[in-house]
Amino acid sequence: MSDIYLFPGWWRRLASLLYELLLVTAVLLGASAVYTPLVAWLGHSPLLDLGQQLWQLLLLFGYFGYAWTRSGQTVAMKTWRLKLIGAHGVPLNWTRAALRYLIALVLFVGVPLIAYKGLAVELGAGKTALTAALLWWIVPLGFAYFDPEKQFLHDRLAGTRLVRIKPAV
Repeated sequence: MSDIYLFPGWWRRLASLLYELLLVTAVLLGASAVYTPLVAWLGHSPLLDLGQQLWQLLLLFGYFGYAWTRSGQTVAMKTWRLKLIGAHGVPLNWTRAALRYLIALVLFVGVPLIAYKGLAVELGAGKTALTAALLWWIVPLGFAYFDPEKQFLHDRLAGTRLVRIKPAV
C-alpha cells in the first residue's frame, strides 16, 4: 500500500457511514420529489412503484459511481479522509464501481430483504423479523474483523479497498 494511505479505523468508517446516510436520504428525497408528480398524474400502480425504485437505485448509483470514479471519495468520505481505490491502489473505473455498488446492494438490501420475507412467515411481520433480518449486516461488516487488510466483504468481493488518507503535514 502507498505511503499516503492508512487503514481506516472503525469509528472513522462509522462516522462516515452515518454522514453518508444523511446525504443519501437527501438524494432519495430529491428523487421522490421528481417522481411524485408522475405518480400523481398517472395514478398509483405497481409498475410505477417499480419504476420509482429503479429510478432511486439508478440515481444512487449515479451519485456513488460519479464520486468513486472521479476522486474516489463521496462528500462524507472527503470529510473523514477516506478514499475508495482498486485493490492494487488504482482509481476505480465505472465497471468496478458498478460491481461494488451491486455487491453492496445484494449484501445490505437483498439478503436482509429475503431474510425478512422468510422470517416474517415464521415470526410474524414485526420487529422481531426485522431485527433478525438486519442482523445479516453483521456478516459483510464483521468480515473486516477477520480480513487481514480490515476490508469489508463487499470491498473484498469487488476488488476495491477503503483507505484513510494521511493528513498533509
